[in-house]
Amino acid sequence: MPRLPKLRPDRCGSRRRYKGAWAAIVLTLGMSLGVSPAQELPPASSMPAGGPVAPRPAAGGGDAAVVSLVEEGLLDAAFGSVFGDAYAPGRWRPLPLRTFFTEGWGEAWACGPEGRDGTTPRHGWLGAFGGVFYRLWFTSLTYRHDLAATPGGDAYAGDYVLFLPLSRRLEVAFDVPFATGNGTSSPRSGYARNVGDFTVTPRVLMSESRAATQVLTLIVRTPTGSTLEGNRVTSLTPRYEFWTNPVGSWVFRGGLGPPIPLNQGRGSSGPGTSIAGDIALGRYVRPHDVPVGDLVFYVACNFDVPLRGTPEAAHVGLGPGTRFHITNNYFFTQFWEFPVARSHAQDYILESAIVKVF
Repeated sequence: MPRLPKLRPDRCGSRRRYKGAWAAIVLTLGMSLGVSPAQELPPASSMPAGGPVAPRPAAGGGDAAVVSLVEEGLLDAAFGSVFGDAYAPGRWRPLPLRTFFTEGWGEAWACGPEGRDGTTPRHGWLGAFGGVFYRLWFTSLTYRHDLAATPGGDAYAGDYVLFLPLSRRLEVAFDVPFATGNGTSSPRSGYARNVGDFTVTPRVLMSESRAATQVLTLIVRTPTGSTLEGNRVTSLTPRYEFWTNPVGSWVFRGGLGPPIPLNQGRGSSGPGTSIAGDIALGRYVRPHDVPVGDLVFYVACNFDVPLRGTPEAAHVGLGPGTRFHITNNYFFTQFWEFPVARSHAQDYILESAIVKVF
């Protein structure tokens, strides 16, 4: 993915020209040709999950010289979104909900400002990554301690996630679980190691202002993993996500949507339709241009409540998280989740990631 020029005090994260990532351009052009704006209306971190931004002054936006509308067409907008200088001052402008069908589809993506007062970059947090458009990739490792389901033991998963904006209104995220593992009841298998289910997520920006963003997403999960780790699930998850800076250096964000399994028949032990979501509140305590810059501490809650079955089957997890800048638009982020409902799928979850904004 992205290489690295020089970090500049912009609002969204990295501020560099993108050079030499042929895989990214192939993905970008392919999605640009295959997706029409009108068709994306159903679909937003997250992913879950998950964000982007970094530096100091008002990158690509704020009240600095609001640029006039430039509609370029889907291909030109996609190319400019991936390879253009999305963090240039004055490039960003608000997009209201009332112009959803008429503005932004053919305009290259520009990173939004850092909130009301320039102290809350539009970052993604593990456990609550949605609500904002990003141009980044991250690699995460998740550890689950003491699984409740037979045969028990621990589990791990490694993920690679790529966010590619194609215009001001349209983005696509790719989630590649390259490693999953847990114990098995078979003495011959011992510990199962496989890959997880590949996920593609079209994301549509509903509206964006200095202090708030609304996004719709459609998470498309494909049955490419192994059933030994609870994968090989086909599902669709439409989600509404939001990010807002209500006051000072505080950020409030969340998302909600029903995971709808498509390959689970009657009597199947796989997941059924449920209502799943997340909500998080955090505060930034360090500016960008200092050691451990853009330091934020937050608390996030994730929940998954089945629409059928007993309330005891609901999952509710709560825990703390943090994120900070390392160097050259690389960030470290971590999240701990502890079950607080009666049903405990595991004792706790620890997720860590390295994020690269480009």
